[in-house]
Amino acid sequence: MKQDLLYVWLMLVFGLANGACTDCREGNGEGGDAPWLSVPEVTVQNLDLKNVILPEQTVRLRANILQAGKADIQWFVDDAKVSTDTIYAFSSAVEGTFRVKATVSNSLGESTDSIKIRVVDGFGMADITNWTGEGENQAVLAIQWVSEKVEDLLHPNDEDVFFRAWGYKWNSADERTGYDMIEAIARKDPRLFVLVVEEENQGIVVKGFGYDGNGDGRLEIKSADADAQNGILLTEADFIDGICQLQDEKANIDGFAVLSEGDYWIGGWKEAYTSYWLASGDAVLDPDEYEYSNFHAHNRTLENKSWDAWTLSPINSAESNMLPKPALLKPAPGN
Repeated sequence: MKQDLLYVWLMLVFGLANGACTDCREGNGEGGDAPWLSVPEVTVQNLDLKNVILPEQTVRLRANILQAGKADIQWFVDDAKVSTDTIYAFSSAVEGTFRVKATVSNSLGESTDSIKIRVVDGFGMADITNWTGEGENQAVLAIQWVSEKVEDLLHPNDEDVFFRAWGYKWNSADERTGYDMIEAIARKDPRLFVLVVEEENQGIVVKGFGYDGNGDGRLEIKSADADAQNGILLTEADFIDGICQLQDEKANIDGFAVLSEGDYWIGGWKEAYTSYWLASGDAVLDPDEYEYSNFHAHNRTLENKSWDAWTLSPINSAESNMLPKPALLKPAPGN
């Protein structure tokens, strides 16, 4: 009799314990091996890696849920509910900064994560007026000149920056490099001048860019020691189809001064150099979207909607480089 009562008592204890946890489980539809529930955690992932976009442009956000079992998702833009899907495509017709928040919840609680998206009516690929080439693929060449009077190349004033963009087209069946784009645009646009050197084990290296700012067809630049053995004086006549390839890779190309009024020059190698930046998309509106290129232009394979930008950076112990300033970018005038 005692054994029977003990058996009944054990069954009751086991049943109550099992029943008390029914709210902590959620069935998986197969029975038996349902996962334990916990308070869900969420992180918002920016699938397009863009925090600054054009009006009407879309950026896709995904709610990544870290928990076992089901959870309800709600998206909010500035506290207005907009979606319950895992992926939310945000866009806005008006400029401004928007807080996009994802909230996930289950019977045990909820958590949230948010991201800020800025909508700016800035410069995009559609604003380019100077195009070279034909084809369905499009890329952008952007060159950021600075005034000669700038002492701190990493912190120029806006009025000392001259930033212009060209467009390049090619067929998707063909492979094109960053240097192919530079060469084609320089050949077509008489205002653009490119200084290159073919270096051993590196190939063609871009050392400088000039621009005929007043459109008179002239460019004259002189290195600081032009009267010395390794000094250089270059004019527009030295650029064949917009390209001047120096034969002496040890020539001093630092410290060039622009002698032709109204023109621009950036370049060098030991004191300052042309820095190469890469990005992609219909528009690049945030400097942080640019990544420093680990390749020379002739080793960089273009992709559709590529952006190749060049700036001037000092050679310094901190190895700091000048990022492009997208807010100052304007289209190069058509030929």
